[in-house]
Formats: sequence, C-alpha cells, structure tokens
Amino acid sequence: MKQYVLIGLMLFSLLLTSCAQPRLLDELNISQAAGFDLMEDGEMKGFFVFPVFKSEEQGSYQILSAKSNTISNIQFLVSEKSPFPVVMGQVLVILVSEKLAKEVGMIDLMNYIYRDPIIGSRQVFAIVGGEVEELLYTKMNQTNLNIGVYLSDLLAQNMRNGNEPVTNQHIFMNQMMAKGVDAYLPYIERTSNAIKVSGVALFDQEKMVGHIPGEDTFTFKAMIENHKNGIYEFQLHDRAKTHVVIENIKSHVSYQIKPTKSLTKKPHITIDIKLIGELKEFMKSKKIDKPNILDQVEKEVEKRITQQGEDLVQSFKKQNIDPLGLGLRYRSKDKAMTPEKWQDIYPDADVQVKCHMKIVQTGVSQ
Repeated sequence: MKQYVLIGLMLFSLLLTSCAQPRLLDELNISQAAGFDLMEDGEMKGFFVFPVFKSEEQGSYQILSAKSNTISNIQFLVSEKSPFPVVMGQVLVILVSEKLAKEVGMIDLMNYIYRDPIIGSRQVFAIVGGEVEELLYTKMNQTNLNIGVYLSDLLAQNMRNGNEPVTNQHIFMNQMMAKGVDAYLPYIERTSNAIKVSGVALFDQEKMVGHIPGEDTFTFKAMIENHKNGIYEFQLHDRAKTHVVIENIKSHVSYQIKPTKSLTKKPHITIDIKLIGELKEFMKSKKIDKPNILDQVEKEVEKRITQQGEDLVQSFKKQNIDPLGLGLRYRSKDKAMTPEKWQDIYPDADVQVKCHMKIVQTGVSQ
C-alpha cells in the first residue's frame, strides 16, 4: 500500500509541474525555513522565515505566521500578510513540533510537499522538542545568520561531522512508505539561548513514537551507515574515573543474515561494526601510549557499543518499530518472506551486535 501512495504522489507532482504558472523571483516571497506547531484547539500554527535584504545589516529575516486546519490555507493566510505570494521553493529546513508529529503525524505535510512542484527533495525535516515558535524566535548570540540558514547549517554539520544520521525529505519519504523499515529524523531542542541537535526522532509509519537520546546516537548511526568523522566520549570504570574522547572515527557496518526455514525458528542477524579512530583526550593519565592502556580503551569501546546496540534493538522491538531496516535486509536474503510474516517473527529475531575498535593515533593527555 505504501508504494502505491508514493507512486501516486510522484505522478501527481509531475502533473502539477506541467501545469505550473511561470513566476518572476522578484514577485515572490521565498521562504528559507518553515515550521508547524499543534495548538490546543487542534489547529496548526505555521511559520515561514524570509530573508530581509538590508545593505547595512547581514542575516536579517522576518517570520510570518498563521493558524488553520490545513497547511495550504496556512500558506495562503501568510501570503495575505506579505507584499508577494509566499512560496517554499528554496526552503532549507522544515520543523515539526513533537506534539504535532506524535498526535497528527507527518502524512498531510508530506502530501502537501509532494504536491508543490517548485519544492525540491533535499531539504531536511527536523522534530522539535517543545514548540517550533519558541525555537524560531531564539536570539542567537554567536551568529548573524538567518535562523533558517543557521538551522540548515547546524543539521548539515551534525550529519557530516557529528553523530546524526544522514537524512533529507527524499530519504524520509522513502522510509515512511517502504515496508520493512521505519523512518527517523533529527531531534532538536532549544537550551537557553542555543539550539542543539539532541537525538533522533523515531517513527511508526507517519507518527513519531519516541526518540533516541544524544548519548546513543553514535551507536545508532554506526548501525545504519558508515561514519566518516564520528566522536565518542565515555568514562572508564577506574579509580580516577578517566574521561576518554575518541575523534575522527571512521566506521563500517555489515549485516550477516541467516534466513530461517520455518516461522517456528528464530532468524539470526549479526550487526558487525568496525571502528577506527584517534584517541584525542585521556584525562587524568600520563600513560596514554602504553599498549595496555590503548588495549583497555579499545575493549571498553567495544563493550559499550555492543551493549548500547543490543539495548537499542530491544527498545525498537518493544515499540514495534524497525529503524534499522532489518525487515528490508532480511527480505533481500529470503524472497519468500513477506512483510506480514516478518512482523510475526521480528519480536523473536536473534539480533546480535559485534564491535571491533582500533585506535590508530593518540592525541592529548593530561
């Protein structure tokens, strides 16, 4: 069913593209960011961020908002407050409040985005812990960027150099519509006068059901894609309670799948994670280069990643979600497996996580 909805949306988008009226850029108010909150009366409140060009000031922007039951009417009402029609052709990031994502879901928003022929597929969606309005009106002390550009850069940097999994509208839509995998999005929050990426929002089809906290995002990312510049921080269980920071981590993940011949037997899946990184900080110790110290750190990382990974798998099973795409991976090995059969055996699947850590360079010790 999911794939038929996706195909229909794509065909409808192509039809609208052929019918779209030409517009001059100077006669449009082009939004760089948009966001949506769910109000107490059940209506949505939408926000659109526009650049304001001033010769004496960089990064100026304006936020217009409106309330309605539909996204299309919100855009229409915002256009009534603007000297030019409001369009989302250059939108970089779309924010959705956690309340809206959980209670209403994402399907109406995704349908609307797909129907608009001038919106691309590379913008990033993010779930906001709290209210979108409060986050958008955060006064950033350390930047003169438009808040929409800032949020786009923040998310891109965390995906490129941090522990946030890579995603965009195209990836999210495919995950939401596919069978055998559930979607995920960045989870961001406002803290004082700052905005930070603090986890990963998890979905069951179009509705958010929970999120992975920031301390587990490294492991989650290592389970679904290859790191390039990961960072992992932890504390050893020694007398000094030594803090360890490993940076520039490159990772590779592979899945070993043993199909079962009967639904009475558990399928076996092994997630094999290989990590290579640099020991940047090793607090309260001056013996950083000793082989036994490096070996201790490597074994501790392997133990922690393995435990975190298996805890995440158990959490996903309890929520009946599959953000790792185990169903999709399993069906690629067993063509007789249907999505319905996979749902029956998924809770009992034997999923093991293995991790191998190699430290190739040492950095700072204190």
